[in-house]
Amino acid sequence: MELPEEALTVLPDDEPGAVAEARDELTARAESYARGARAEKTWAAYERQWARFEVWCDGVGERALPADPLTVARFLADLAPRWRPATPADPPATVVAGQVRERDGMRPGTLRGYLAAISVVHQTAQLENPTRSEAVRRTLAGIGRHPAVAPPRRRAAARRDPLLELLRALHPEESLSDARDHALLLIGWKAALRSDDLARLRMEDLHASEQGLSVFIARSKTDQAGHGTTLGIAAPTPETTTVGEGSGESMLLDAGVAWVRWRDLLGSHGIVDGPAWRGIDRYGRRPRAGGLHRNSIADIIKRRAAAAGLGDADLWGGHSLRRGFATEAIAAGVPERDVQRHGRWRSRASMDPYIDAARTFDATNPTHWLI
Repeated sequence: MELPEEALTVLPDDEPGAVAEARDELTARAESYARGARAEKTWAAYERQWARFEVWCDGVGERALPADPLTVARFLADLAPRWRPATPADPPATVVAGQVRERDGMRPGTLRGYLAAISVVHQTAQLENPTRSEAVRRTLAGIGRHPAVAPPRRRAAARRDPLLELLRALHPEESLSDARDHALLLIGWKAALRSDDLARLRMEDLHASEQGLSVFIARSKTDQAGHGTTLGIAAPTPETTTVGEGSGESMLLDAGVAWVRWRDLLGSHGIVDGPAWRGIDRYGRRPRAGGLHRNSIADIIKRRAAAAGLGDADLWGGHSLRRGFATEAIAAGVPERDVQRHGRWRSRASMDPYIDAARTFDATNPTHWLI
Protein backbone atom coordinates (compact mmCIF):
# COMPACT_ATOMS: atom_id res chain seq x y z
CA MET A 1 0.00 0.00 0.00
CA GLU A 2 1.74 3.19 -1.22
CA LEU A 3 0.98 6.50 0.54
CA PRO A 4 1.20 9.85 -1.31
CA GLU A 5 4.15 12.14 -0.66
CA GLU A 6 1.82 14.82 0.75
CA ALA A 7 1.34 12.69 3.84
CA LEU A 8 4.95 13.42 4.81
CA THR A 9 4.97 17.23 4.65
CA VAL A 10 5.81 17.50 8.34
CA LEU A 11 9.29 16.11 7.65
CA PRO A 12 12.30 18.09 6.39
CA ASP A 13 13.29 17.53 2.74
CA ASP A 14 16.98 17.19 3.54
CA GLU A 15 16.59 14.01 5.59
CA PRO A 16 15.80 11.21 3.08
CA GLY A 17 16.52 8.50 5.63
CA ALA A 18 14.01 9.92 8.04
CA VAL A 19 11.46 10.31 5.24
CA ALA A 20 11.84 6.67 4.21
CA GLU A 21 11.60 5.52 7.82
CA ALA A 22 8.49 7.62 8.41
CA ARG A 23 6.93 6.30 5.20
CA ASP A 24 7.50 2.73 6.36
CA GLU A 25 6.00 3.55 9.76
CA LEU A 26 2.93 5.18 8.20
CA THR A 27 2.52 2.26 5.81
CA ALA A 28 2.55 -0.16 8.74
CA ARG A 29 0.04 2.01 10.55
CA ALA A 30 -2.22 2.18 7.50
CA GLU A 31 -2.08 -1.61 7.14
CA SER A 32 -3.02 -1.93 10.80
CA TYR A 33 -6.05 0.30 10.27
CA ALA A 34 -6.98 -1.65 7.15
CA ARG A 35 -6.81 -4.87 9.13
CA GLY A 36 -9.22 -3.35 11.62
CA ALA A 37 -11.88 -3.26 8.89
CA ARG A 38 -12.57 -6.91 9.71
CA ALA A 39 -12.69 -8.84 12.97
CA GLU A 40 -9.49 -10.55 14.12
CA LYS A 41 -11.10 -13.98 13.97
CA THR A 42 -12.02 -13.27 10.33
CA TRP A 43 -8.38 -12.44 9.49
CA ALA A 44 -7.24 -15.55 11.33
CA ALA A 45 -9.62 -17.66 9.23
CA TYR A 46 -8.41 -15.99 6.03
CA GLU A 47 -4.80 -16.72 6.94
CA ARG A 48 -5.53 -20.40 7.57
CA GLN A 49 -7.52 -20.72 4.36
CA TRP A 50 -4.96 -18.89 2.23
CA ALA A 51 -2.15 -21.01 3.69
CA ARG A 52 -4.03 -24.16 2.70
CA PHE A 53 -4.53 -22.79 -0.82
CA GLU A 54 -0.81 -22.03 -1.10
CA VAL A 55 0.16 -25.53 0.05
CA TRP A 56 -2.32 -27.08 -2.39
CA CYS A 57 -0.98 -24.99 -5.28
CA ASP A 58 2.58 -25.96 -4.42
CA GLY A 59 1.61 -29.64 -4.35
CA VAL A 60 -0.02 -29.63 -7.78
CA GLY A 61 2.40 -27.25 -9.46
CA GLU A 62 0.01 -24.28 -9.72
CA ARG A 63 0.66 -20.61 -8.96
CA ALA A 64 -1.19 -19.17 -5.95
CA LEU A 65 -0.55 -15.45 -6.56
CA PRO A 66 -1.79 -14.39 -8.96
CA ALA A 67 -3.99 -17.45 -9.33
CA ASP A 68 -5.62 -18.50 -12.56
CA PRO A 69 -9.42 -18.88 -12.34
CA LEU A 70 -9.13 -22.53 -13.38
CA THR A 71 -6.66 -23.10 -10.55
CA VAL A 72 -9.26 -21.86 -8.06
CA ALA A 73 -11.95 -23.98 -9.72
CA ARG A 74 -9.76 -27.08 -9.43
CA PHE A 75 -9.09 -26.24 -5.78
CA LEU A 76 -12.83 -26.11 -5.06
CA ALA A 77 -13.35 -29.41 -6.85
CA ASP A 78 -10.62 -30.99 -4.72
CA LEU A 79 -12.12 -29.71 -1.45
CA ALA A 80 -15.65 -30.81 -2.35
CA PRO A 81 -16.83 -34.41 -1.80
CA ARG A 82 -15.65 -36.93 -4.40
CA TRP A 83 -18.23 -39.13 -6.14
CA ARG A 84 -18.12 -42.14 -8.44
CA PRO A 85 -20.78 -43.92 -10.52
CA ALA A 86 -22.74 -46.49 -8.49
CA THR A 87 -22.43 -50.20 -9.17
CA PRO A 88 -24.86 -53.06 -8.40
CA ALA A 89 -22.62 -54.02 -5.47
CA ASP A 90 -23.19 -50.70 -3.65
CA PRO A 91 -25.80 -50.73 -0.86
CA PRO A 92 -28.90 -48.80 -2.02
CA ALA A 93 -28.71 -46.51 1.01
CA THR A 94 -25.36 -45.15 -0.20
CA VAL A 95 -26.52 -44.31 -3.73
CA VAL A 96 -27.58 -40.73 -4.50
CA ALA A 97 -28.70 -39.92 -8.04
CA GLY A 98 -26.72 -42.87 -9.39
CA GLN A 99 -23.53 -41.94 -7.52
CA VAL A 100 -21.70 -43.04 -4.38
CA ARG A 101 -19.55 -40.73 -2.30
CA GLU A 102 -15.93 -41.88 -2.21
CA ARG A 103 -14.66 -39.15 0.08
CA ASP A 104 -16.23 -36.57 2.38
CA GLY A 105 -15.60 -32.95 1.61
CA MET A 106 -16.63 -29.40 2.42
CA ARG A 107 -20.04 -27.84 2.03
CA PRO A 108 -20.60 -24.83 -0.26
CA GLY A 109 -20.73 -22.44 2.70
CA THR A 110 -17.28 -23.51 3.85
CA LEU A 111 -15.94 -23.28 0.31
CA ARG A 112 -17.16 -19.68 0.10
CA GLY A 113 -14.90 -18.90 3.05
CA TYR A 114 -11.89 -20.11 1.05
CA LEU A 115 -12.98 -17.98 -1.90
CA ALA A 116 -13.24 -14.95 0.39
CA ALA A 117 -9.65 -15.50 1.58
CA ILE A 118 -8.35 -15.86 -1.98
CA SER A 119 -10.29 -12.76 -3.01
CA VAL A 120 -8.94 -10.61 -0.16
CA VAL A 121 -5.33 -11.59 -0.84
CA HIS A 122 -5.64 -10.74 -4.55
CA GLN A 123 -7.42 -7.44 -3.88
CA THR A 124 -4.82 -6.44 -1.30
CA ALA A 125 -2.08 -7.15 -3.84
CA GLN A 126 -4.07 -5.13 -6.43
CA LEU A 127 -4.27 -8.15 -8.73
CA GLU A 128 -7.16 -9.38 -10.82
CA ASN A 129 -9.58 -11.33 -8.63
CA PRO A 130 -9.94 -14.92 -9.94
CA THR A 131 -12.91 -15.71 -7.69
CA ARG A 132 -15.15 -13.47 -9.79
CA SER A 133 -14.66 -15.54 -12.91
CA GLU A 134 -17.43 -17.54 -14.54
CA ALA A 135 -15.42 -20.76 -14.12
CA VAL A 136 -15.29 -20.36 -10.34
CA ARG A 137 -18.92 -19.28 -10.03
CA ARG A 138 -20.18 -22.22 -12.08
CA THR A 139 -18.00 -24.71 -10.19
CA LEU A 140 -19.33 -23.56 -6.81
CA ALA A 141 -22.91 -23.52 -8.12
CA GLY A 142 -22.52 -27.07 -9.42
CA ILE A 143 -21.21 -28.28 -6.06
CA GLY A 144 -24.19 -26.67 -4.34
CA ARG A 145 -26.67 -28.21 -6.77
CA HIS A 146 -25.45 -31.77 -6.30
CA PRO A 147 -28.42 -33.94 -5.20
CA ALA A 148 -26.63 -35.04 -2.03
CA VAL A 149 -25.97 -31.50 -0.77
CA ALA A 150 -28.68 -30.85 1.79
CA PRO A 151 -29.53 -27.32 2.92
CA PRO A 152 -27.95 -26.33 6.25
CA ARG A 153 -29.97 -27.15 9.35
CA ARG A 154 -31.38 -23.99 10.87
CA ARG A 155 -31.44 -23.46 14.59
CA ALA A 156 -34.82 -23.93 16.25
CA ALA A 157 -36.68 -20.70 16.81
CA ALA A 158 -37.30 -19.86 20.46
CA ARG A 159 -41.02 -19.11 20.10
CA ARG A 160 -42.97 -17.81 23.09
CA ASP A 161 -44.47 -21.10 24.25
CA PRO A 162 -41.28 -23.21 24.24
CA LEU A 163 -39.38 -20.32 25.84
CA LEU A 164 -41.94 -20.28 28.63
CA GLU A 165 -41.27 -23.99 29.14
CA LEU A 166 -37.58 -23.21 29.62
CA LEU A 167 -38.32 -20.42 32.08
CA ARG A 168 -40.79 -22.46 34.12
CA ALA A 169 -38.07 -25.06 34.70
CA LEU A 170 -35.85 -22.42 36.36
CA HIS A 171 -35.79 -21.39 40.02
CA PRO A 172 -34.12 -17.96 39.91
CA GLU A 173 -34.95 -17.14 43.54
CA GLU A 174 -33.02 -20.19 44.73
CA SER A 175 -30.16 -20.69 42.27
CA LEU A 176 -27.47 -18.32 41.00
CA SER A 177 -27.17 -20.07 37.66
CA ASP A 178 -30.96 -20.09 37.22
CA ALA A 179 -31.13 -16.35 37.96
CA ARG A 180 -28.40 -15.71 35.42
CA ASP A 181 -29.98 -17.90 32.74
CA HIS A 182 -33.44 -16.42 33.29
CA ALA A 183 -32.09 -12.93 32.56
CA LEU A 184 -29.82 -14.11 29.75
CA LEU A 185 -32.60 -15.95 27.91
CA LEU A 186 -35.08 -13.07 28.14
CA ILE A 187 -32.64 -10.33 27.17
CA GLY A 188 -31.25 -12.41 24.30
CA TRP A 189 -34.78 -13.09 23.06
CA LYS A 190 -36.38 -9.67 23.44
CA ALA A 191 -33.33 -7.76 22.18
CA ALA A 192 -32.84 -10.23 19.28
CA LEU A 193 -29.20 -10.78 20.22
CA ARG A 194 -26.64 -13.15 18.77
CA SER A 195 -24.51 -15.17 21.18
CA ASP A 196 -21.62 -12.81 20.32
CA ASP A 197 -23.73 -9.83 21.36
CA LEU A 198 -24.68 -11.47 24.63
CA ALA A 199 -21.07 -12.38 25.39
CA ARG A 200 -19.94 -8.76 24.91
CA LEU A 201 -22.59 -7.25 27.19
CA ARG A 202 -21.32 -5.58 30.34
CA MET A 203 -23.26 -4.69 33.46
CA GLU A 204 -22.96 -0.99 32.66
CA ASP A 205 -24.65 -1.60 29.29
CA LEU A 206 -28.00 -2.48 30.89
CA HIS A 207 -30.22 0.02 32.70
CA ALA A 208 -33.64 -0.71 34.17
CA SER A 209 -36.35 1.93 34.51
CA GLU A 210 -40.13 2.17 34.81
CA GLN A 211 -40.35 2.09 31.01
CA GLY A 212 -38.35 -1.09 30.74
CA LEU A 213 -34.77 -2.19 30.17
CA SER A 214 -32.35 -0.35 27.88
CA VAL A 215 -29.57 -2.45 26.35
CA PHE A 216 -26.54 -0.77 24.80
CA ILE A 217 -24.90 -2.79 22.00
CA ALA A 218 -21.41 -1.33 21.62
CA ARG A 219 -20.43 -3.41 18.60
CA SER A 220 -22.03 -6.18 16.57
CA LYS A 221 -21.77 -8.20 13.37
CA THR A 222 -23.49 -5.42 11.42
CA ASP A 223 -21.68 -2.63 13.31
CA GLN A 224 -17.99 -3.48 13.08
CA ALA A 225 -17.09 0.23 13.32
CA GLY A 226 -18.52 0.31 16.84
CA HIS A 227 -20.99 3.19 16.44
CA GLY A 228 -23.19 1.48 19.01
CA THR A 229 -26.96 1.41 19.43
CA THR A 230 -29.39 1.28 22.34
CA LEU A 231 -32.32 -1.12 22.27
CA GLY A 232 -35.37 -0.86 24.46
CA ILE A 233 -37.13 -3.82 26.05
CA ALA A 234 -40.51 -2.51 27.15
CA ALA A 235 -41.82 -3.32 30.61
CA PRO A 236 -45.14 -5.20 30.83
CA THR A 237 -48.17 -2.94 30.96
CA PRO A 238 -50.13 -2.77 34.24
CA GLU A 239 -53.04 -4.54 32.57
CA THR A 240 -50.97 -7.63 31.79
CA THR A 241 -49.44 -7.91 35.27
CA THR A 242 -52.63 -7.71 37.31
CA VAL A 243 -54.17 -10.83 38.73
CA GLY A 244 -55.89 -12.87 36.07
CA GLU A 245 -55.30 -15.17 33.13
CA GLY A 246 -51.90 -14.60 31.56
CA SER A 247 -50.53 -12.44 34.39
CA GLY A 248 -48.10 -15.14 35.51
CA GLU A 249 -46.68 -15.52 32.02
CA SER A 250 -46.29 -11.77 31.66
CA MET A 251 -44.29 -11.57 34.87
CA LEU A 252 -42.21 -14.58 33.88
CA LEU A 253 -41.32 -12.80 30.63
CA ASP A 254 -40.33 -9.52 32.31
CA ALA A 255 -36.71 -9.01 31.23
CA GLY A 256 -36.26 -5.96 33.46
CA VAL A 257 -37.19 -7.83 36.64
CA ALA A 258 -34.97 -10.77 35.64
CA TRP A 259 -31.99 -8.48 35.01
CA VAL A 260 -32.41 -6.52 38.26
CA ARG A 261 -32.53 -9.78 40.23
CA TRP A 262 -29.32 -11.06 38.60
CA ARG A 263 -27.64 -7.64 38.92
CA ASP A 264 -28.46 -7.45 42.63
CA LEU A 265 -27.12 -10.96 43.18
CA LEU A 266 -23.85 -9.93 41.54
CA GLY A 267 -23.84 -6.81 43.72
CA SER A 268 -24.22 -8.92 46.84
CA HIS A 269 -20.89 -10.51 45.91
CA GLY A 270 -19.22 -7.12 45.41
CA ILE A 271 -19.54 -7.16 41.61
CA VAL A 272 -20.93 -3.91 40.20
CA ASP A 273 -19.34 -3.75 36.75
CA GLY A 274 -17.68 -5.92 34.13
CA PRO A 275 -19.12 -8.84 32.14
CA ALA A 276 -22.88 -9.23 32.48
CA TRP A 277 -22.76 -13.04 32.27
CA ARG A 278 -20.34 -15.07 34.36
CA GLY A 279 -19.68 -18.65 35.25
CA ILE A 280 -20.68 -19.97 38.67
CA ASP A 281 -18.27 -21.83 40.97
CA ARG A 282 -18.52 -25.58 41.35
CA TYR A 283 -20.62 -25.23 44.51
CA GLY A 284 -23.14 -22.89 42.85
CA ARG A 285 -22.48 -20.18 45.43
CA ARG A 286 -20.33 -17.49 43.83
CA PRO A 287 -20.08 -15.93 40.36
CA ARG A 288 -16.67 -16.08 38.71
CA ALA A 289 -14.68 -13.02 37.68
CA GLY A 290 -14.49 -13.76 33.95
CA GLY A 291 -17.29 -13.43 31.44
CA LEU A 292 -18.87 -16.26 29.48
CA HIS A 293 -17.66 -17.06 25.96
CA ARG A 294 -20.25 -17.12 23.16
CA ASN A 295 -19.84 -20.91 22.90
CA SER A 296 -20.68 -21.24 26.59
CA ILE A 297 -23.81 -19.14 26.06
CA ALA A 298 -24.86 -21.36 23.16
CA ASP A 299 -24.33 -24.42 25.38
CA ILE A 300 -26.49 -22.87 28.11
CA ILE A 301 -29.35 -22.33 25.67
CA LYS A 302 -29.08 -25.88 24.36
CA ARG A 303 -28.80 -27.35 27.86
CA ARG A 304 -31.83 -25.43 29.14
CA ALA A 305 -33.88 -26.62 26.15
CA ALA A 306 -32.93 -30.21 26.92
CA ALA A 307 -33.74 -29.78 30.62
CA ALA A 308 -37.18 -28.46 29.71
CA GLY A 309 -37.80 -31.63 27.69
CA LEU A 310 -38.21 -29.94 24.32
CA GLY A 311 -38.33 -32.43 21.47
CA ASP A 312 -36.07 -30.34 19.23
CA ALA A 313 -33.54 -29.47 21.95
CA ASP A 314 -30.66 -30.62 19.75
CA LEU A 315 -31.53 -27.83 17.30
CA TRP A 316 -31.41 -25.10 19.93
CA GLY A 317 -28.32 -22.94 20.16
CA GLY A 318 -26.88 -19.45 20.07
CA HIS A 319 -29.09 -18.21 17.22
CA SER A 320 -32.36 -19.60 18.58
CA LEU A 321 -33.23 -16.53 20.64
CA ARG A 322 -32.75 -14.08 17.77
CA ARG A 323 -34.57 -16.34 15.34
CA GLY A 324 -37.41 -16.84 17.79
CA PHE A 325 -37.82 -13.10 18.37
CA ALA A 326 -38.25 -12.38 14.66
CA THR A 327 -40.60 -15.31 14.06
CA GLU A 328 -42.77 -14.54 17.08
CA ALA A 329 -42.91 -10.78 16.43
CA ILE A 330 -43.92 -11.20 12.78
CA ALA A 331 -46.50 -13.84 13.70
CA ALA A 332 -47.94 -11.38 16.24
CA GLY A 333 -48.43 -8.79 13.50
CA VAL A 334 -45.51 -6.47 14.25
CA PRO A 335 -44.64 -4.55 11.03
CA GLU A 336 -41.63 -6.04 9.27
CA ARG A 337 -39.78 -2.71 9.20
CA ASP A 338 -40.02 -2.46 13.00
CA VAL A 339 -38.75 -6.02 13.46
CA GLN A 340 -35.89 -5.30 11.05
CA ARG A 341 -34.91 -2.12 12.89
CA HIS A 342 -35.02 -3.67 16.35
CA GLY A 343 -33.09 -6.76 15.23
CA ARG A 344 -30.61 -4.65 13.22
CA TRP A 345 -31.02 -6.71 10.04
CA ARG A 346 -29.38 -4.95 7.12
CA SER A 347 -32.04 -5.86 4.58
CA ARG A 348 -35.58 -7.13 4.29
CA ALA A 349 -34.29 -10.15 2.33
CA SER A 350 -32.22 -11.34 5.31
CA MET A 351 -35.45 -11.72 7.27
CA ASP A 352 -37.19 -13.93 4.71
CA PRO A 353 -36.59 -17.24 6.57
CA TYR A 354 -38.24 -15.83 9.71
CA ILE A 355 -41.16 -14.38 7.78
CA ASP A 356 -41.75 -17.69 6.02
CA ALA A 357 -41.76 -19.58 9.32
CA ALA A 358 -44.10 -17.10 10.97
CA ARG A 359 -46.62 -17.18 8.14
CA THR A 360 -46.70 -20.90 7.44
CA PHE A 361 -50.13 -21.32 9.04
CA ASP A 362 -51.36 -17.74 9.38
CA ALA A 363 -54.61 -16.39 7.94
CA THR A 364 -53.05 -15.90 4.49
CA ASN A 365 -52.60 -19.66 4.07
CA PRO A 366 -55.20 -20.62 1.41
CA THR A 367 -55.65 -24.13 2.80
CA HIS A 368 -57.76 -22.64 5.62
CA TRP A 369 -60.48 -22.29 3.02
CA LEU A 370 -60.31 -25.98 2.11
CA ILE A 371 -61.22 -27.35 5.51
